[in-house]
Amino acid sequence: MFQRRARVRRAAVVAVASATVALGLLPAGMTAPGAQASATETASAAVPQQVKQTVAARRDACGRKIRKRSGRRWRCTFVDNFSRSGQPDEDKWLSGETLWSGFSVEGTCIKAGKRNVKVRRGKMVLKARDEGSSFTCKNPLADFDTRYTGASVGTRGRFSQAYGRFEVRAKLPATNRPGLHAAFWLYPTEHTYGRWPNSGEIDIAEWWSGTPRRVLPSLHYPGRKYWADTGWWCRVRDVNKFHTYAIEWNRRVMRFYQDGRQCWKRKWQPTGVLEAPQPFDHPFNIALTMAVDNSGGRNGVTARTKLPAKFVIDHVKVWK
Repeated sequence: MFQRRARVRRAAVVAVASATVALGLLPAGMTAPGAQASATETASAAVPQQVKQTVAARRDACGRKIRKRSGRRWRCTFVDNFSRSGQPDEDKWLSGETLWSGFSVEGTCIKAGKRNVKVRRGKMVLKARDEGSSFTCKNPLADFDTRYTGASVGTRGRFSQAYGRFEVRAKLPATNRPGLHAAFWLYPTEHTYGRWPNSGEIDIAEWWSGTPRRVLPSLHYPGRKYWADTGWWCRVRDVNKFHTYAIEWNRRVMRFYQDGRQCWKRKWQPTGVLEAPQPFDHPFNIALTMAVDNSGGRNGVTARTKLPAKFVIDHVKVWK
């Protein structure tokens, strides 16, 4: 009751004060006490809204806005935090199959479906498996026999971009035994300059279990130099924990990062008819792959290789 009367009295004071000012009964620039109090309360109420707007201006779909080397902010163009369980979002990802794509990895048959690809508890899991016995992997290029399946997902037909920042937060299998191969990489949307490697390939984080601390960035293109076009000193102590792997790519140089630390940069110099920034001047798709290395080389699978093996992805983000 008393609070209601106080509100009524204050409203009356404000009304009288406003009328007094309007009639010119107070000197110019002077405000009646009731009106002054009301203005102060209005300003105070606006402060939280201003704070919210400021916070919102510092974030976008990718989260907290980050700055380029120039000081300007990157603009989010793609993000998946894997909040929906089941299969990867078909609006963002295409789950690969050797059956129709012809893509395989070192004797691993790439399969879609929940045995090899799934989203669960905010993570996308790509799994390489030993199926227990040999089977024929159907391939439009040439069928082959294997006992291993793996997973590869990409954004082909959904998202591609030339230049910008590409980032994944992920963890790799906990092993130092050879036989596994995983990668976060970019592949051209179109073979603008011809088939691989003429149109380029960008490996942001490529890993072989026989050398578990090396998570290497590499460039593939005409004129590639073995020692110069791989970031041999990009290493991670504990790959079975989540780490962030990223590239910042412009027309002149690519910079590669692990957990925010630049570990390698490269200015590429193609040979033949290409001139820089070719062939890295056209849109590329994102790809993530988990496979068994059945090539028979130094990292070849053995009876001691730990299977099944998981490549667990926490998020994928891209900025322009």
